[in-house]
Amino acid sequence: MLENLLEESKVKGWAAGQATLAEVQLDAALLGWSKVPTRRGGPALSTLRPVDPAEAEPNSLSARYGKGIQPLHTDGAHLPHPPDIVVLTCATTSTTPTRLWNRQRYGHVMQRVPTHVHHGVFLISSGADSFFGTAYAGRRFRYDPGCMVPCDARARQTAQFFINVEKYADQHIWSEPGQVLLIDNRRVLHARASAVQEPQREIQRISYHLKREAS
Repeated sequence: MLENLLEESKVKGWAAGQATLAEVQLDAALLGWSKVPTRRGGPALSTLRPVDPAEAEPNSLSARYGKGIQPLHTDGAHLPHPPDIVVLTCATTSTTPTRLWNRQRYGHVMQRVPTHVHHGVFLISSGADSFFGTAYAGRRFRYDPGCMVPCDARARQTAQFFINVEKYADQHIWSEPGQVLLIDNRRVLHARASAVQEPQREIQRISYHLKREAS
C-alpha cells in the first residue's frame, strides 16, 4: 500500500488511500523505512490535536498559532536530516482540511525555485545544536517559520514567498474514516487549516526516512 502511494506521489508530491495505522507501520517496516522522531527524545508516532498556545509544546507551530490556521511548513525542519516522508492517518473524519503546496500552480510547474529561496540564510533553532541553512537545497525544501529565523534580506524574501504561495495550496478533505495521506516532505509544504470549529480533531502522524534505493 505505501509503495503504491509513494509511486503515486511522484506526480504531485502526495497521495491518499485507505489503511489503518497498524497497516501503515507494517508496510513501512517491510519496505525498510526508518522512523524519524521529530522531537528530541520523543516517539516517531504522534497524535496531532488542536490546542491553545498555553497547552502546546514549546517552539511548536501550535504554541504560536493555537487552533488557528497554520503556515505552510515541512516537518522536522529543525533536524539535521528531516524526514523524507510524512504519513497522516485519521481513524474517523475531519472537517478541517490539510493544506498542501508544491511547485505546481494552476497546472503550471515553476521550472526554477526562486534564487532567494536557494540562498537566503536562516538560523534553524534546534536547541544546543542550532545551525544555519537555506529553505531549498539538494532538491528538497526545508521550511518552518516556527524554528527558522531569517538572517538576511533573501531569507526574508523567502519567508514572504511561502506566505504568498499559500493561496495556491490544495486541500485534502478527511471525508471518510480510515484515510491515509502520504506527503513527500522533500517536495511539499503542508499545514492544517483552522481547527477553531473542530477542537476534537485527531490525526496520527508518523515520519520516515526512505531506504536509499527508494528515494
